[in-house]
Amino acid sequence: MGKNTESDFQEHLEDISGILIRSFLGGMALLMIWFAWFVFAGDWVYQVHSRWFQIPRQTFDAIHYAGMAVTKVAIILFFLFPWIAIKLLSKKKE
Repeated sequence: MGKNTESDFQEHLEDISGILIRSFLGGMALLMIWFAWFVFAGDWVYQVHSRWFQIPRQTFDAIHYAGMAVTKVAIILFFLFPWIAIKLLSKKKE
């Protein structure tokens, strides 16, 4: 086995940054689909769920709003910020 070199490290960072940015974009796309579904089909979704659960519409809306907010924060925290950090580290090494 050969020793890890600086170029191997940079190559791994580039691979990881590619994964992170694709994960960020995929997560944001999923979030946009969730938002569009909620806006355009929210009444239907509520009707389906209200058959199974006794939940007021205001509570249903609040759950979705909070869920979207938590999801957005998680996507930014776990994918975008690490990607930015890797990009800054890569520029610093050059």
